[in-house]
Amino acid sequence: MIGAGGVGRAIAFALASLGTKDLRLVDRDIDKTKGLMAALKTAAPDVSVTICTDVPAAARAVSGLINCTPVGMVGHPGTPLPDQNMYGAEWAFDAVYTPVDTAFLMDAKASGLAIISGWELFFFQGLHAWQIFSDCPCDADVLRKKLLRNEETS
Repeated sequence: MIGAGGVGRAIAFALASLGTKDLRLVDRDIDKTKGLMAALKTAAPDVSVTICTDVPAAARAVSGLINCTPVGMVGHPGTPLPDQNMYGAEWAFDAVYTPVDTAFLMDAKASGLAIISGWELFFFQGLHAWQIFSDCPCDADVLRKKLLRNEETS
C-alpha cells in the first residue's frame, strides 16, 4: 500500500478488518508510516506490517497493489508505481477518483490485474452520506449513471 495519510489509514484498517495478514506500507514520510504501523499493531496484532522505502521492492510478490496517494489525480499527474513492477500481483485499487481511469489503473489493467477504481469509494461515501444526513432514499443505479455520464463529458 502506497500512502499512509488519512486515506491510507482508513484503507489499512479496512484491510485488517477484512482479514489481511501481511501489509507492506510505503510513504515518503517515514514517521507517518511508523505511526500507522503502531496503530495497526494495537488494533490488529495478527497483521504483519512492514515499512518499506522502495515502492518497486515493496510490490514484489504481493497479491494486491493499493495507491492511497494523490498521484494520478487531476492536477497530480503520474503513477506511484511503474507498470513493469506490477507483474505478479492479482489486483490493484486506486483511491483516486478523478479521473475514473488513472494511469495506475490503466497500467494495472494492461498488466492483467483486476482493477478497482477509487470512484467506487467516492460514490459510496456520497451515497451513504446522503442517506444518513437526508434520511431520503436514493436510487444508486440512477445516480451512478448520471455521475458517470457527467464524468465522461467533463
